[in-house]
Amino acid sequence: MKKQNRLLPVVFITLMACNSNPAADEAATPSSGDSTTLPAMTPITDPSSDSLRNNTANVDSVGAPKPEVDKNEKKYTSEKGEIITAVYHDSGDMGVAELKINGETIKLMKGEKEKGTVTYTNGKLTWKVKTGEATLEKDNVVTVYKETE
Repeated sequence: MKKQNRLLPVVFITLMACNSNPAADEAATPSSGDSTTLPAMTPITDPSSDSLRNNTANVDSVGAPKPEVDKNEKKYTSEKGEIITAVYHDSGDMGVAELKINGETIKLMKGEKEKGTVTYTNGKLTWKVKTGEATLEKDNVVTVYKETE
């Protein structure tokens, strides 16, 4: 019984504090569909700042343009007559080679460069390129391709 006697004043004070909240009394409920009677606490954004965005797709965080990507397409033919079209997207140390083999496009990441040979791989295929020729290694089988015009 003593706990109830101590709890009753706390509940009464809490109810009185909630009922006398002036901020809740001042905020009028807007009628449906009427945007002119929004409550004072609803933020309205500036449409000009939301609808216009600067295109920063080619700019890094300090505002400097990203280096140009060199897109270079070459065709290679094996002794068996197989044709591979390679499109190189190179931007310095980062690079990707897209190989089109029998209608399928395979992307390979640029790896190490050693003795004039650049290596591209995805873990399953390895494409090594040097002036005028390339080799494709798949399942421990290496095929030599010559660059064609």
